[in-house]
Amino acid sequence: MKELLKNPIILLPILGCGVIYLLLAFLAVSRNQKLGALAEKLVVGFLLFMMPGLNIAPFPALTPNAMAHPEKSLPSMIFQLAVYGSVLFILSPRLKYTLKYFFDLVALLLQNNPGLCYFLFIIFLSFGWSDTPIHTLKYSIALLGSTIVYVYIIKQYPYKEISTLLRWGLVVTAILSTFYSIFKPDIAINLAKNSWQGIIDHPNKLAALMALGAILWLLEAIENPKNRWLSIGAFFYLLYVMDMAQSGASKVQFLMGIVTVFSVRFLKKLPFQWSLFFVVVFLILSISGFIIITNNLEAIVVDGLGKDLTLTGRTPLWAYLIAEKIPKRPVLGYGFHGFWQPWRGADNPAANHISGGLRLPSGGGYWTAPHSHNGFIEIIIDLGLIGFSAFAWSICTALVQAIQSLTSSKKGESILELILPILLLIFIVFPNLTEIPLVENNHNWYYYIFVIVGVCLKTSRKNFRVEPGLKKLPERQNLFIAEARKKRKYKND
Repeated sequence: MKELLKNPIILLPILGCGVIYLLLAFLAVSRNQKLGALAEKLVVGFLLFMMPGLNIAPFPALTPNAMAHPEKSLPSMIFQLAVYGSVLFILSPRLKYTLKYFFDLVALLLQNNPGLCYFLFIIFLSFGWSDTPIHTLKYSIALLGSTIVYVYIIKQYPYKEISTLLRWGLVVTAILSTFYSIFKPDIAINLAKNSWQGIIDHPNKLAALMALGAILWLLEAIENPKNRWLSIGAFFYLLYVMDMAQSGASKVQFLMGIVTVFSVRFLKKLPFQWSLFFVVVFLILSISGFIIITNNLEAIVVDGLGKDLTLTGRTPLWAYLIAEKIPKRPVLGYGFHGFWQPWRGADNPAANHISGGLRLPSGGGYWTAPHSHNGFIEIIIDLGLIGFSAFAWSICTALVQAIQSLTSSKKGESILELILPILLLIFIVFPNLTEIPLVENNHNWYYYIFVIVGVCLKTSRKNFRVEPGLKKLPERQNLFIAEARKKRKYKND
């Protein structure tokens, strides 16, 4: 196939057809606003579906991180840029309107959650102290580019629509994971755990996604009686896939999420201070319980959840990183993606072995850590204590704003709109205690951006959503405009 595509006689007609279809799609979107809105929603849904880390072609090659990978070839990079450019070109008639007030939203974020802005600024600047500045800069630009897209998504789509896109995307993930686990086990069965990982790159990640999806479908069953049986069926199906992934941590996350869902009515009636107090205590006890359950209680861990007493070697890894690696660069860290670089051999900052890897004892042998298996330690490694402080500032601000939004909500407001930010915070914190890095181009990152920006908008009572063709802005639309109109009226009077 590759040889055929190198032939100009075959390649040029294919490119010509592609350009024609691209122009037809552009014209269709520019002439039909509903079609443009549908096309954008499909693109957003596809993006949310793809980002958790699919391990089947062609998805890994289309993620933003693929652009920054050291082994990325030039033709592959050109193709990926062409895909991104084509999507933007097709949606440009709609984006011309919907990007309005985007910079007003950025100004609001600077004012209401400066921690996020400082954190992103540190990520971008970290190429200045990285041992591999070009490598760090590429990954930083990829992350910041994704962040802009996620900010736009939460600007345009309320939490209820985000939940719908997530729910259906996770059902598709579950269906494909079931198919691959049954019919293509060489791809979808994790040999180390003898469990499903489906189309996701790790069983624990698949299980955490299914746990969140099950809770979202449960909320849909509560709020939408018309499709209750469909929602209940999806709820149990996702629980089945979660169980087949054999992840004890995801079961704990699911339990914490269920407790949160059924606590919302109680928290909503409390004053802000008491509601914040109970949520903070709940998070502290939940995190402590999570650590105890997965690390210390042999009867539960070994027999019940299938874990060993050191979280499969994670705790020695954490101790080593804290004692040996972090003290070498405690303030600013090693730079974004500047620490785990096995291709550099002995020059790898993470290396403690001539092979270029970080090797630690495990049972009768050794294992090589691909990352720290803790999102918060990873932030300190990459961005130092200053970067971690900015991140913690942003999360704490978002938690306070989420509780403010909950306690000040109006009667009849959707439970899902109120609970989703806190629910996503749970699914940000818990997986990052033992699993994937948080500051990465994956689902955890868009959870983080959706929470930060979404609660900022809700507490400020400002809505920057724009739809082409609306003669009148929706209720509570851009208050900057409303304030400006009041000033003009006052001057005229």
